[in-house]
Amino acid sequence: MGKCYFEARKSAARGTDSVAADVMRHLHTRQHLGKAVVVCEQPTSMLSASRKQWLKLSRAIQKQRAATLNADKILKFTHTITNMQHMTFSMHMPLEKPDADVYFLRSDQLDLLPVHCWSVYVLTSLDVHTAENILGQLPSGALLIDYEKSFPWEHLGLQPKSVLESQVDDEWRQVEKFLRDYDIDIHLLAGSNHNVDAMDDALDTLLGVSFKFLQVAGEFQRSLELSRPLRAAKQVRALYDTFVLLAHRVQALSPNAFTQRFLETYNEDDTFFLYDRLPVPQFGTSGESLTAAFHRHRAAGRYNLADALLLASIKQRDRADALNIHIQY
Repeated sequence: MGKCYFEARKSAARGTDSVAADVMRHLHTRQHLGKAVVVCEQPTSMLSASRKQWLKLSRAIQKQRAATLNADKILKFTHTITNMQHMTFSMHMPLEKPDADVYFLRSDQLDLLPVHCWSVYVLTSLDVHTAENILGQLPSGALLIDYEKSFPWEHLGLQPKSVLESQVDDEWRQVEKFLRDYDIDIHLLAGSNHNVDAMDDALDTLLGVSFKFLQVAGEFQRSLELSRPLRAAKQVRALYDTFVLLAHRVQALSPNAFTQRFLETYNEDDTFFLYDRLPVPQFGTSGESLTAAFHRHRAAGRYNLADALLLASIKQRDRADALNIHIQY
């Protein structure tokens, strides 16, 4: 068993629907990590209540997406909505339904947990044997969320979730050090008076050291994922969001294939974002062409950013040509 963590949690209200609502809100922040198990006495009723709450969350996120004009948030909302719509809930054992995402099982059905299970929600009392069996199957860094609070998890070697949250602080200090080494002031970038030129300058610098930067960003992102849901002050969330947005843009303009990995940690308060594959991220003035952006950044001395946009423009043209050929044939 690797090092695992626990969170003692209490639902805000009584009743199956209320517990299901709290579990689904919690799971929503961790949905991109991997699979989850809900241990309960009545899997049928809990699955039904949970699915209803999941759909309510999805609709709420769709409303948030419709209410914003921010392109980054729209992209992330879309990513989350798509992921939520494709998640599968099951009462079957993992061997019977290996492709499910969330399993609702009784305590006597836990002989084999799903692979890559990062979240276990305990809604019923467990004996020592069952608890040990669960922990023996979890990966290092997994979180057990206990609503019953009837078991001393510390006695089995689990650490409280606050330890995970402190690791986010440690990784953030590494992030700040890295940015300082390249004269990037993340506090300035996250300020209320958003400076587009300062953001573009930072992006140009980071594209010159993209491999190192994405390593640092990846380590921070992973610690943030594992600690979710994470309570943080508004100013701190703004710093995290700005950094993850930088990482998303550097990754999108790097030679490697674009993925949604950094979309999953952007904006803790509205992690309701989903992913549509856009041809290329937009920078600068809304509606500005890639060619115009290329010349603007070259004139400003942002050669790394200009070259990355030029490469993106070529790839975009090649994809369009390939699509036209496919349609013709």
